[in-house]
Amino acid sequence: MDLKLGPILNLRTAEEDFWDLSILVVSKTATSDLTFRVEKGECVSRATLYESKGFIVSRFDVRVLRELEAIEVKYFIGFDFWMFTVPAQGADPQMTFLSCNGFSAPSEIKKVDDKNAMWKALLFQHRVTPYNLMIMGGDQVYADEIWERCSEIKKWVELSRAERRKRKFTAAMRDQVDRFYFDLYCQRWKQPVVAEALASIPTAMMWDDHDIFDGWGSYAAEDQECDVYQGIFSIARKYFALFQQQLSISEDEKHPSALPTHGFSTALRAGNYLVLSLDTRTERTQKQVLSRESWDLIWQYLDELNSVSEGGPRHLLFVSPVPVVHADFGSIESLMGWLPGEQELEDDLRDHWQSPNHRAERLRMIHRLLGLMADKACRVTILSGDVHVACLGVIESERGEAAPGRSKVINQLTASGIVHPSPPKLMGWLLTQLSDEVEPIEQGITARMMELPTQRKKYLLARNFLSLEPDKENRLWANWYVEGLDTPVTKVIHAIQ
Repeated sequence: MDLKLGPILNLRTAEEDFWDLSILVVSKTATSDLTFRVEKGECVSRATLYESKGFIVSRFDVRVLRELEAIEVKYFIGFDFWMFTVPAQGADPQMTFLSCNGFSAPSEIKKVDDKNAMWKALLFQHRVTPYNLMIMGGDQVYADEIWERCSEIKKWVELSRAERRKRKFTAAMRDQVDRFYFDLYCQRWKQPVVAEALASIPTAMMWDDHDIFDGWGSYAAEDQECDVYQGIFSIARKYFALFQQQLSISEDEKHPSALPTHGFSTALRAGNYLVLSLDTRTERTQKQVLSRESWDLIWQYLDELNSVSEGGPRHLLFVSPVPVVHADFGSIESLMGWLPGEQELEDDLRDHWQSPNHRAERLRMIHRLLGLMADKACRVTILSGDVHVACLGVIESERGEAAPGRSKVINQLTASGIVHPSPPKLMGWLLTQLSDEVEPIEQGITARMMELPTQRKKYLLARNFLSLEPDKENRLWANWYVEGLDTPVTKVIHAIQ
C-alpha cells in the first residue's frame, strides 16, 4: 500500500474498560477500498475526512478492550502492519511529552548533525518500555516557510505595511496556501523515525504559533485582522483539525475529548491522570490568551470533577504550550517601548504569559489551579514547550491554612525542542540572569526557576524530550532525555493523597 502519509495514531478517550483510538492515513485509494484490520481490537467505523487534489484522508476508529495485562495491538493496512500498546486495566499510562518538531529558519538546520537524533532516542525508550500516550505540546510543524514558498504571499509581503493591510486574500493565494499546509504535514511527518513514532504511540496534540506561523496572535490588531492573515489562519486551522486532531473538515467535527470552548482545548482522562491541553492560539490577541467565556467553561469543567477521594484524577497535567513560569521577558518588553522602530523580537515577547498585557489572565489561571488542588486534592503539573530549552519552574503559595503533601506547589516541566536546536550560549546566560530573582506573583504566591536536579543549572541548552512514568506509589517520575547527556535528568512529583 503506497501511503502518502500515515498511519498516525490519536487517542480519543481512555476509559477504565476500553480505549478508543483513531488511525489516519493519506492515500489515493478510496476509504472504502482500503484494507484495514486490527488484532486484539475492533474497527468500529471508517470515514473519509477530506479529499484534496487526488489524495484522500481516511480515518479508522478502533476500540481496544483493556485486560489484566498490557495489550500489544497489531493493525494492518494492506500488507503492512504496525503495533501500539494499551496499558493494563487499572494501570496508568506511560507517557512522553515533546514540542518543537522542526526548524524556524533554514539556518537552524545547519546547527545540528542529525535533525531527528532525539526522535531516535525516544523510539529507543519506547522499545524498552512502550509509551501509551505521546503528548505533543505545539509546533508539530513549522509553517514559517510560507512567506517564501507561496509566490503570491511573497509578493504580498513585499508591499508596504499599509498596503498589506488593505489587500484581499485572493483565490490564487488560497490555492497556494492550501497546498503549502497540506504538503507541509505530509513532508514533515513522513520522515521515517517521525512516522514510526506517530504510527506506534497514540497522540494527544495541541498547536502553538509555528503550526500557523511565528507569533500568531501577538501581532497588532490591524495586522492580525487583515484579510490575508485571516485567510492563512483559516487554512492552518483546517489542517490542524485534520491532521493533529483527526477531525472531519466538512462536518466541523469536535474531538471526543474536546472542551466546549471556542478553540481546540481538550481534556483526556487516562487512569489517575487528566491531560488538559490548552488552546492558546485560536483566541489569542495582544490583550488576551483565551476569552473569559472559554476560561469559564474550562473552570466549570474542572470544578465539576470529583475529588480524589470520590474517584477523581490524582494528577492534572496542564498543557500550556508557552511556559507559565519562565525568565521574566516582560521587563524587556517594557523597555522595547522606549526603543525606536519596530522590534523583531517584540512579537515573541508578547507571546509570553509574563507579557504585561497577559499578567492578569495568568494570575487568575494560577489562582484557579491552586484552588483546584486545595478543593480536589489533585496534584497539578504544567507541561510546556516553545522555548527550546529544558527547565523546571515552580509556583508556590503560602496563602490560607497549612496543607499536607505540598498541596500548594505546582511544578512546571518544560521540554523543548525535540528537533529545533537550542538558543546560543549568550541567550542561556541571559535566561539565567533574568531568572535569578523569585517572582512575587501576588502576596503569598511566588514563582521561580529551579536548578534542574543533578545539573546545578536552570536551563539546559540542548534538544530534549520528557518521559513521564507513573509508579504504583502514585508518584510521577519525570525524566528529561537531553542530547549530549548519558543519563536522564529526573524530577519526582508526589501525589497529594
